Amino acid sequence: MKKRRILVVGGLAAGPSAAAKAVRVNPSAEVTMFEASETVSYGICEAPYSIAGIISDESRLVIYTPERLREEKGFDVKILHHVEEVLPGESKLVVRDLRKQVLVEYEYDKLILTTGASPRRLHVDGEDGRNVFHLSSREDTRNIIRYIQSECPKNAVIIGGGYIGMEMCEALRTLGMEVTLVHRHRLPMAGLEQETRERIVEELEHHGVHFVTNASVEGFHPGTDGKVHHVITNRGTFDSDMVILSLGVEPNVTLAKSAKVRLGSTGAIATDERQLTNIDGVYAAGDCCEVKNEVTRKPMYLPLATVASRAAWVAGENAAGGRATFKGAIRAIAVKVFGIEVAQVGISSEEARAAGFDVLTESITGASKVRLMPGSQKVTIRMIIDSRTKRLLGANVFGGDGAVLRADTLGVAIQHKLTIDEIARFDMIYAPPFAPLWDPILVAANKAKSRF
Repeated sequence: MKKRRILVVGGLAAGPSAAAKAVRVNPSAEVTMFEASETVSYGICEAPYSIAGIISDESRLVIYTPERLREEKGFDVKILHHVEEVLPGESKLVVRDLRKQVLVEYEYDKLILTTGASPRRLHVDGEDGRNVFHLSSREDTRNIIRYIQSECPKNAVIIGGGYIGMEMCEALRTLGMEVTLVHRHRLPMAGLEQETRERIVEELEHHGVHFVTNASVEGFHPGTDGKVHHVITNRGTFDSDMVILSLGVEPNVTLAKSAKVRLGSTGAIATDERQLTNIDGVYAAGDCCEVKNEVTRKPMYLPLATVASRAAWVAGENAAGGRATFKGAIRAIAVKVFGIEVAQVGISSEEARAAGFDVLTESITGASKVRLMPGSQKVTIRMIIDSRTKRLLGANVFGGDGAVLRADTLGVAIQHKLTIDEIARFDMIYAPPFAPLWDPILVAANKAKSRF
């Protein structure tokens, strides 16, 4: 019997998950994964903490080497192989071996696209200066670490107030740099509730970050040394020994588009619940794909490693002959901003109104543990509720230790479409070192109940 040939394009998070799952489901399948860079299975989410020196050895961010994947997971890995073309009519890939600079064709029975995403660019003069960095790959991480070690920068400008921007503010302040954060809106972290965003600004400023609001970058002023020495904005010009671009990402869909794979309303690849595209035998998963929002039931672009890996398991299983489904996801994101934890689960109040919900919000601040206990800190919960059904649609949680784990609990409640009445009946742990008698989740749910 002919072995099933499964090819996977892309090797960061979704690719290894899909390939490993395919082998587990169908051990006789021939599974090969292609990656254009030298590194696969890299912990990019840990990169800011390696830059800060909290994780002292950057090489530990490599979760699996190609050799380990071959030995332990049972599939072939071809690094420095760039897939240049998909030929669905012939069930072939055209791949450039970057070492030998030759093109090779590979036949497949099933194909999984996990081409990921790329950082957005400003498209201004000087953006390619040798001290201007993105943070989306191992190469980026190592370049930043090497630059800091060799050049000893004293000040940095971070452009963009999203999650990476927040983490890099803390990382560079930890290293003793003066940090300016340039953001195009009045408040950072678009998508969070205003109360949460204002608290983040307080924390940034408390830790010495110069936060520049409503600023658009007009250009960079390069020196003869190839470095950008000044960032020019409509709100002034700022000195820069190094620049971090934190502008979000966009899906890598060029390969898919050339193969006539359908894109969705978000601009990312559209798939069904089996992660199958409109092309027979071609699956897709990860940051190149859109997913269904489990709250609004509409497509959204959610480039998260957790979502990528879950969807990749489904793609891998089905490519190997299984019948798995991926029903969608909710937004479940967290970030550490110096001394506070910040998390969002579900949808925002703005998204809820746009989706046609009758929105009610409730906010409380409680204690992370019994107040008498050392280390007890404030935790704020803001709930977004559909007033017609009392269903929890979303939540922001911020504060001291334990804030993110409480958001996890609320995320499960959102996925299971629980009402605030049901949440108020949760049996939650009371133990002085960990949680008070009335957990902030219960306090928030009961306060919301009183509004009806």
